[in-house]
Amino acid sequence: MNQNKPNIINQVRPYIKKRKYKFNVCVDPASKLAKRFKVLGFPTFFLVSKDGTILYKNSGYKEGDEEKYLKELLKYLDGENIKYDDFEYSKTITDNINNSDVKIDF
Repeated sequence: MNQNKPNIINQVRPYIKKRKYKFNVCVDPASKLAKRFKVLGFPTFFLVSKDGTILYKNSGYKEGDEEKYLKELLKYLDGENIKYDDFEYSKTITDNINNSDVKIDF
């Protein structure tokens, strides 16, 4: 979810297209969705079951949170007897001090 000014869609759409995201991203300039989901800070991570139940929620981010996310996801998949392959992620950090440009993908 992106909660910036309404015209942010002109920046969000190319960003998503370039990274070929396979999930929905919403723009919420009036904070209606954020209020409904009780978002306290950004980023906020939600793990949602296929029936729409929120299984896990985490506000903010600190190093290592992705391990908690993966643990919760695997717990759900195992509980539902959903088969999956082993998962490995790689972390890429790009830091450009001159432009204050930081890119983090994992």
